[in-house]
Amino acid sequence: MTRSTASEPAGSIDAPVVSATPREAARLFDALDSEACRTVVRALEDGPMTAKELQQTGDIPLSTVYRCVNELVDTPLVEETTRVSEGGHHASEYSRPVEALVVALDDESAFRGSEESVLRLTL
Repeated sequence: MTRSTASEPAGSIDAPVVSATPREAARLFDALDSEACRTVVRALEDGPMTAKELQQTGDIPLSTVYRCVNELVDTPLVEETTRVSEGGHHASEYSRPVEALVVALDDESAFRGSEESVLRLTL
């Protein structure tokens, strides 16, 4: 997916715009079709978490959490970074860089006037 920041017309928001190929859009929608993946995305609303923290929060098996984050990091909804600990045990940490997802079939934004961080997927 190609990311860019585009200014919307007056009265709307500045939002990251993602132009997706049909395959990339299908990957995003496939991930969101999974209840477990949606649980992971919702859990990240509270801030960055490791897979173990996500497992405890979402009450889903750790193997399912890893499957979900592997799917989701290939989309713009989840980012992976490394949490560095003093003991030398580093862990992958996952975050949700946006508050909302807007799907547009053209260049017009259907979501205006929000204070939230919004990802606009233009198909």
